[in-house]
Amino acid sequence: MIENRDEYRRMHEVERQLWWYQALHGKILAEIERRFGDRRAGINILDAACGTGGLLSVLRDRGYPNLVGFDYSRHAIDFSRERGLVVTFGDLKNVADFRAGDTYDVIICNDALYFLTDQEIKTALAAFRERLNPGGILLINIHAFNAFAGTHDVAVGSTRRFTRTDFARYAQASQLDLVQDTYWPFFLSIPILAVRQWQRFQLKKGQVDGQTLESDVRYPGDVINTILKSITRMEQKVLPRAPFGSSLFMVLQAGQSGDL
Repeated sequence: MIENRDEYRRMHEVERQLWWYQALHGKILAEIERRFGDRRAGINILDAACGTGGLLSVLRDRGYPNLVGFDYSRHAIDFSRERGLVVTFGDLKNVADFRAGDTYDVIICNDALYFLTDQEIKTALAAFRERLNPGGILLINIHAFNAFAGTHDVAVGSTRRFTRTDFARYAQASQLDLVQDTYWPFFLSIPILAVRQWQRFQLKKGQVDGQTLESDVRYPGDVINTILKSITRMEQKVLPRAPFGSSLFMVLQAGQSGDL
């Protein structure tokens, strides 16, 4: 996906509207406000592998002034800069090299660590830990459960999915505490699973061309988008920690246990 400008263009066009992004951004805002309350000034936030800058623009609209992001893709950087955001090149494999010496109260990394090996994930998490200010938090969202793999995974170059157990192990090795986690969206997991299983069947039978696939990032129309957004918002209120879903959202903070 990194070299596919069309995928980044699609993301840029719908990232502020699509129900899935709105749900994820809502989770992130809730965690930041839970940790820091009404404070805005003085909260330094890094979005690592920030894509086209949708989350950073949401944070800016909410009054957070100290925002910076990095991404490996030149297309993602271009689209982020179109939004007037401070985004430069950066590599999750070399987090320590990005603005060396700068530290943050919040570091966010959404749906990007799947590009890395297990050891590279541990190294990235350890580098994030070193960049956190005292009391800071690391927020991560990642693809969950191999059963949900489908054409979207092929389109974005994802070859693996994760469980909480995986990240509990990575966190311990990186001296981070996994303080909160949930799979999501739980209420929509059955229809999502059904669609993805059908996609895998089509891929297996050669009924779709894996070389020309597009991701699931597309706007479904106002009515369906509103329904899906309402379902995920209700889920966040009544089921803050779900046992199953196509994504895994986590809150981590610096700990004292484990060795890299």
